[in-house]
Amino acid sequence: MSQYAPAASSQVLRALFERVADGVAAQAQPGELLAATLDAESSEFIRFNHARIRQAGRVERAVLRLRLVADTRQATLALTLPGTDAGVDALRAAMRPAMARMRSAIADSEPDPLLDVSREARVAVDDLSSPPFDREAFVDTVVAAAGDADLVGFAAAGPFGRGFCSSVGSRLWHARDGVSFDFSIHLAPDASAGGARKALKAGWTGDASDLAGLHRAVAAARHEAMLLARPVMRLEPGDHRVLLAPRALADLLEMLAWGGFSARSHRTGGSPLARLQRGEASLSPMLTLAEDMEAGFAPPFQSDGYARPRRTVLVEGGRFADWLVSPRTAREFGLASNAASEAEVPESLRVSPGTLPAADGLARLGTGLALGNLWYLNFSDRPACRVTGMSRFASFWVEGGEVVAPVEAMRFDDSLYRALGEHLEALTVESARLPNTDTYEGRGHGGIEAPGALLSSLRFTL
Repeated sequence: MSQYAPAASSQVLRALFERVADGVAAQAQPGELLAATLDAESSEFIRFNHARIRQAGRVERAVLRLRLVADTRQATLALTLPGTDAGVDALRAAMRPAMARMRSAIADSEPDPLLDVSREARVAVDDLSSPPFDREAFVDTVVAAAGDADLVGFAAAGPFGRGFCSSVGSRLWHARDGVSFDFSIHLAPDASAGGARKALKAGWTGDASDLAGLHRAVAAARHEAMLLARPVMRLEPGDHRVLLAPRALADLLEMLAWGGFSARSHRTGGSPLARLQRGEASLSPMLTLAEDMEAGFAPPFQSDGYARPRRTVLVEGGRFADWLVSPRTAREFGLASNAASEAEVPESLRVSPGTLPAADGLARLGTGLALGNLWYLNFSDRPACRVTGMSRFASFWVEGGEVVAPVEAMRFDDSLYRALGEHLEALTVESARLPNTDTYEGRGHGGIEAPGALLSSLRFTL
């Protein structure tokens, strides 16, 4: 097997964006504003089973979303471009009929009183490149670290970017180039448990050249998976001390994205953090959450062409600090916009760390549950910010600071005002970067940086 480098680099993607921006500038007529967003990628994908390659390939994708504005009317249209190397002639050929269709649609459309698209001419580039992805070295590292373990996983590598441009001269570009690897270690079927298979879920993300970091992550997961071979314990429902890994804390906090920080959701009565915003409830003074563009998970601009603040504190010391306000919401409710996306969800969330060294987490837990992640989460009482979900992979019972046994899956049901309020005992010093690894319609932007958390109580019902 030889090195299999991506066909395009982040520089190639940016060059495509510049050609798109040139085309957009040339297409608008007097009285029109033409804006566009480009999502482009040149991605390598590898699927593993039994720690061996089962499928590998490459996807080159470029989707252009055009938005034509005339007065207070607009029309939108999405185009799949012929490739990341699409030339000027191909772009013009694709855009001409699209412009005709949008002009026809605008003539029949109703005015939109909340329409707000940036008319400023801004130019900014946020492009973080990485060494070329070496498929052979990546696979060799995974195989060596996994050994004879049954590793199942999916890796995505290579550059992907998003750009915004408009006919008034805006050119905003954000690109990332790295590797994300979601994987799990599976044990042989357990005859004593009716043939059930135990598994440990893990992941790694980083620079393509950081093979040592990849090896450590896989080896650590393999070592932890060995603990699953011990007899399974069944715990009674009730309140238990819990040590949440960063992924598990992120799972809880991601629930708050369902309207918790949205100004529109607050103003229309649907936010699970309404009581926090009104000052009727609080979270732990240890908890500070911010939409932080410096974390680098998402573009520092949104689809209307507005630049996002470098940092917007959402919760500070357990108290409500600010909400996310899109341009449309700002117009509708008379608020000041902070250039949030239309969905008004955090896309680059950073949780301030605490003082507990991660290596001391089990000792501080003493006796209780150590949870690697949480599954099937939903609100059981939205106004009370009460969340229910399941433990699943990497759930262990701990006594005296030592892992005793894996535990059967359990359901919890608790208010986050309680769990992350009075019962939040500590946050770890170390944080984990957890980027969005979705690939449904393309490589996903966004992510969260979170520490681990020690809770003196989490309520389990089943």
